[in-house]
Amino acid sequence: MMLSLQFPSSGAGRARAFTLVEIMVVVVIIGVLAALALPAFQRVKQSAVSKRYINDARQVRDAAERYALENGNFPPNGIGALHPSLRGYVPDSLMDSTTTPLGGVWDWDYQQDGFTASISVYLFTVSDAQLRDIDRTIDDGNLNTGLFRKISSKAVWIIQP
Repeated sequence: MMLSLQFPSSGAGRARAFTLVEIMVVVVIIGVLAALALPAFQRVKQSAVSKRYINDARQVRDAAERYALENGNFPPNGIGALHPSLRGYVPDSLMDSTTTPLGGVWDWDYQQDGFTASISVYLFTVSDAQLRDIDRTIDDGNLNTGLFRKISSKAVWIIQP
C-alpha cells in the first residue's frame, strides 16, 4: 500500500500570517496611545516631585522651629547646605542628601535676602511653571510675593520674615 502526500492547493488549509499593513496599523495605534499617555505621565511625575519637595521642606522648617524653641534662636547661616546644628532635628536622609527633589542643593539661610530664616534650594533645575505650582500649594502662586519665592538662582521658602 502506497501513501501519497497531498498539499492543499487553495488557501483553505494554510496558516494565516499578519500582513505588513496590519503590523503597521498596530504600531501606529501603540504610538498614538503612547503619545497620549506621555503628557499624563509627565504631570504625575511633576506632581510627585513637587509633593516630595514640599514634604522635605516642611520637615526642615519644623526642625528649624524646634531648634529655635530649644535654643532661643535659629541656627546660623548654612552656606550652601543645611547647618550642621540641625542634625538630630532634620532626618539624616535630608542632612546627607546631595540633591533636592528640585535639583540643586539645600541651603539654610539665616539673616539672608532680607528674611530672618528661610530654606532655599540653590541652583534648582525645575521650570518656573513647576515652582509656581509649588507656590500655589504653599502660598499665593506668585513667585515674587508671599512665603515661597524665586530669588535669583534660589527657590526660597520663608520661615520667618
